[in-house]
Amino acid sequence: MQGKFSAAAAGLVAAVVLSGTLAGCSSDDGGDDGRVTITVQGMPTKSDPAGRKAFLNQIAQFERENPKIKVVGSDAQWDPQTFAAKLAGGSADTVIRVPLTEPQGLIARRQVRDITDDVKTWPQYSQYNQKLQAPNMDAASRIYGLTEPETAYAMGLVYNRALFTKAGLDPDQPPTTWEGVRSAAKAIHDKTDAIGYAETTTNNTGGWHLTSYTYSRGGTMEREQGGKMVPAFTEQPTRDALQLLHDMRFVDDSMGSNQLQTQADVQRRFAAGQVGMYIDGPGAYVPIVQKYGGSKEDLGVASLPQDGGNATQLGATVAMVSAKSDKARTAAAVKWILFEYIKPFYDPQAARARAEQSSADPEKLVGAPAVAAFPEEVEKQVDAAIKPYINIPVQNFEPYRTGSAGLRLLPEPPVAAQKVYAALDPVVQAVLTKQDADIGGLLKKAADQVSVELERAQ
Repeated sequence: MQGKFSAAAAGLVAAVVLSGTLAGCSSDDGGDDGRVTITVQGMPTKSDPAGRKAFLNQIAQFERENPKIKVVGSDAQWDPQTFAAKLAGGSADTVIRVPLTEPQGLIARRQVRDITDDVKTWPQYSQYNQKLQAPNMDAASRIYGLTEPETAYAMGLVYNRALFTKAGLDPDQPPTTWEGVRSAAKAIHDKTDAIGYAETTTNNTGGWHLTSYTYSRGGTMEREQGGKMVPAFTEQPTRDALQLLHDMRFVDDSMGSNQLQTQADVQRRFAAGQVGMYIDGPGAYVPIVQKYGGSKEDLGVASLPQDGGNATQLGATVAMVSAKSDKARTAAAVKWILFEYIKPFYDPQAARARAEQSSADPEKLVGAPAVAAFPEEVEKQVDAAIKPYINIPVQNFEPYRTGSAGLRLLPEPPVAAQKVYAALDPVVQAVLTKQDADIGGLLKKAADQVSVELERAQ
């Protein structure tokens, strides 16, 4: 895993529909002269003028290189509740950007276009990391999307280097096991009065984190049975993860008393020096440092601690093409996706230009580690190109880069992931708020609920 520039909120940036007459153009045929118009998600809102200007500059450059393609940007946000109707009705943008939880469902419902033929004309496809691509393929290995390297991350441990020092811990040697996390959390609490370890439990983040804990212990959240996916989180790895959280909360008293927290709540408290550790991706640097005023020197990121699983959770944004797009528009959309999201990760000249552009935007990181998208020799060339524009203390990310390199990258649950997370939020909340919580009973109740959701989704 090599250092890269990474997006501000690594996994979940997308958009829906640009209002006006161009909104439904993805279902129209191209013009007789070969010109086509595509609408693309991902344009920053007006509240981010630097990002929006950079995006429009990218469109202008793309159009100069592809004079028969007109690109219209959209800054609306991804909304899974309304997007199905837009896809079905043909009003969705040509290029849609979705969280890694969504591709398999969109493929199964045939709401996105098979882009295999267009992607395989791209000379670098054979070099592209297939671990990033696996969630975007069907059983026949047909391609329906491209994972954006800039947003790809492996879950890790975010920790406060200053609190580690105050607690007598080595900030250059963060814990690599969950028992190590427990010990460090207690030391931080006992010696600094800060919260040793914080957990998020609302808005599906409790279930999302529990998935990472389970993977790190060799478990899984869903398992195939009789040709369908069924819940698997009632098994020992998930039970052990919840037991550790329970013991840190009630035996060690190292997690504080407020256990109904959003991700933003924890990031704010971390920035204020009130939290020693929590799990997140490297992109947490942006909200903690840029948005909430935390010290960039104090923030450290390590690989996800382990307990026998040798694995971490992969997150990313995937660029896909609406199924209503015709052949010409699909080809144009793939060209845009490769230009905007992939080229800076294998072309040193494009990497240098993007890094220079990103370094001027406080919402972008240059030099943060990301999941390697191309072979090492390619990565080294790109790293050299962006080196002058690095804007973060890269040494603080070294434990993440070196530790994550040897871990298996496991995608989020393949069927109804957000439903799984929603069902598990109350489980995590109960374990952290009730000393006598029945972990086995709570998981069984959640599994019964998820079984219905999985059956409906399949």
